[in-house]
Amino acid sequence: MFFALPNTLPPAGLFTAAHGLLLLLTVLSLVLGLRLTRHFGEQRLRRVFLMLTVLLLLLETGKILFALLRVGTRNPNEFVPLYFCSITLAAGLFSGAGRGRLRLCGDIFLATGGLVGGIVFLLIPATSLPHYPAWHFLSLYSFLLHGAMVYMGLSLHLNGLYRIRREDLALAALPISLTAAAALLFNRIYDLVTGTEIANLMFLSRDFPGTPISLLYRLPRPLFTLLMWVIQALGPFLLVLLVTRLVGGRRAAQVPENGGEKRVF
Repeated sequence: MFFALPNTLPPAGLFTAAHGLLLLLTVLSLVLGLRLTRHFGEQRLRRVFLMLTVLLLLLETGKILFALLRVGTRNPNEFVPLYFCSITLAAGLFSGAGRGRLRLCGDIFLATGGLVGGIVFLLIPATSLPHYPAWHFLSLYSFLLHGAMVYMGLSLHLNGLYRIRREDLALAALPISLTAAAALLFNRIYDLVTGTEIANLMFLSRDFPGTPISLLYRLPRPLFTLLMWVIQALGPFLLVLLVTRLVGGRRAAQVPENGGEKRVF
């Protein structure tokens, strides 16, 4: 079962008891991890990020080998790590071991895009549970990856290592846009060389049935691609910025006039 081929065993499915159990275990692990590292200093927390990212890189390598050697697929959507959540593997290294702008770029992605992307996947794990049982390697890895994304994003906020600013929007969009450009170029070249229409890295070129992407796919193809690019590059940052402003404003309103600390998020 742990390395079964796709669709050879009954899949867990979305919004099922198996999905609920994996989500519950992930949330409990997330809460425990946040509590254990809540008072870690910066260097200690960044070492945790680095070790966690190295583990994810090893598991991502296992995922690629599973697709190529066990499944035998040649569909690039199954093994080429050019997706939004794949940026976490670089951002985690930048945040954990980088310096200066490189570290800041990693922090921004983890605290915005990684946080939002992780939450969305945990609620709608459309690339794993519809095809595999809950205890399959890819199902467990997908929940670990996206749980780690939420953990690192929240840790940066809660431990005070990153405080979101409007001026960071360009740095937030940069790694996502670079990945999107590489993915779109790959999609077009792959389809041209192979004479197929299957490459859909970053979900920029085609529909992904069963997800909200299908609603946008009704638009003309260039507009669909542009919107998917813009939504991924800007949407998570703006959403986190809005939430932190709302939470910060509410907490500020509750601070007594005679003093008290104001804290965002």
